[in-house]
Order: sequence, then structure tokens, then C-alpha cells
Amino acid sequence: MITMRITVIGAANIDITAKSKSKIVPGRSNPADVKLTAGGTARNIASMLARQRVEVTLITAIGNDPLGTLLRDSCNDLGINTDAWIIKDNMSTGVYLSTHENNGDMSAAFIAMTVPESIRTGEITKHKALIKDADLLILDLNLTEKILAAALEARGDRLVMVDAVSVEKVKRIENLLPQVDFLKLNRLQAERLTGITLDTKERVKQASNSIVGRGVGRVFITLGIAGACAADKKKSIFVPTQPVPVKDTRGAGNAFSTGVALYIGSDLRTQAEQGVALAAEHMKRLEGLTRK
Repeated sequence: MITMRITVIGAANIDITAKSKSKIVPGRSNPADVKLTAGGTARNIASMLARQRVEVTLITAIGNDPLGTLLRDSCNDLGINTDAWIIKDNMSTGVYLSTHENNGDMSAAFIAMTVPESIRTGEITKHKALIKDADLLILDLNLTEKILAAALEARGDRLVMVDAVSVEKVKRIENLLPQVDFLKLNRLQAERLTGITLDTKERVKQASNSIVGRGVGRVFITLGIAGACAADKKKSIFVPTQPVPVKDTRGAGNAFSTGVALYIGSDLRTQAEQGVALAAEHMKRLEGLTRK
């Protein structure tokens, strides 16, 4: 059993996935298998940590609606502390809707995720004890820069990790980088943050060193089948991944972040290797992300 206490702040939402039973015909009704599951970057990481027997608290915002109730119940089932959840009476719980061809390729995705951005500073600072008492604070960039700053101020001297979430939102952490101990990005997010095209290993190394040079303790850039690059003030390294039979890639980045979080006391290489290993294992099994 891993004796850690981790507080995660960010998005929790409902994922609706429709996979066509045959090739999609535009403009027609296509028979499909539809799944409704719990999702969201912060929620996914919290659920994976809970499955590792970590004592985890999730702080998020949901609407006062049936989807929010379903989402909260799924987290309670996993043993995640939801006492600090923020209920918004005038908003709807976030939804991520994706449609897929019969071979699994995504044809379109739609997202309605305004509720995390409605969180106010006071709604975070009132839970300062949950933040300061944790061994690690994890933030996702579905939060506004103002709320990110408030959470970072509340954490005191506790370690903090940030998951960049998306290319569109990665700039939200740009002015707060010196306060981040561990930053996880994918290739496109790192390109957006640094302005460097990561088409060679040398440029990946250049980008990682640039981010560390802006104050981040350790940076981890995931590179798909090429593994990951990790860097701190002393060095940058590349960690390969082994080929695995991939069942689904959804949540693989969240699994990588979970691996990094579980090994915050380890050296740079071990942290990166554990992130890569957990992401690969997740793609094989696709467990820990959804509630059946």
C-alpha cells in the first residue's frame, strides 16, 4: 500500500462515446454502441491514484443535475474524497461527446466544459487545509489562471504537479512556471508553450531545457510511441516505451501523470519510466478510467 495523501483540483465530467457499428454515413442515423462513463483529467488521475490505494481528495465543480450525481457517486465508489466538491445550481455538469468509426477512429468530438472555469477563489481557499495537508497537489489546466494562482498560493511548501490538458489551455500556466515542481505535457502542448517544433530529439531536448530554464523543477514531455523526454536542472533524458497491444489510447496521458505522481520521491529516470510504464499498461487494459 502506498502511503500518500494527494489532492487533485480540476475537471470532472461525463464522457459519452458513440462507436458506429458500420462505416459512418454522414447525414443519416447510424446504429452505434453508446457508453456513458465518468471522465475529466483531474477525475481520471484521482481514480487511478485511488486504485493504487492512495488517499486522494478531488476538488472539482459540477452542476446540480443527474449527471453530476452520477459523477460524484462513481468517485465515492472508488473511495475518492468528494467532500469539497463545488455544486453549481445554475450550470450543467461538463460533458465530452465523441463519435467513432467502426474501426475505433474518432470522427468528431464535442465538449461542454464551462463549469470548472466558474470556480471562484474563495471556493478554493476555503479548502486550504486539504491542499496543505497533502503530500502532493495536482492541478489540471481546465482551471483559470486566477484559480491556479490561488491554489498554488494555498499549497505553501507542498509539492505541486500540473497536467497541461490541452494545447488551447497550456498557456494558462506560463506565468506560474516557477511555482511548479512537476509539469506534464504532450508534444503539441510543449510546442505551444515553447514555440519550438519538436520534430527531432534535439529539439525535444531544447524545449524541455527551455521549460526547466523558466523555473519548472522537472518537465515530462510524452512522445507517443517514442516514449517520453524528462528533464530537470541537471540533465535531460529519453525513456522509450515497449510495443503493446493497444486496446484504447484514451486516458493514457492521465495514466502517465499518475505514474509520475506515485514516484515523486524518486530520481528523474525512475519517475519517467514509471509514467511510461503505467501509460502502456493502461492502453492494454483500459481500466481505471471508466465506470461500467
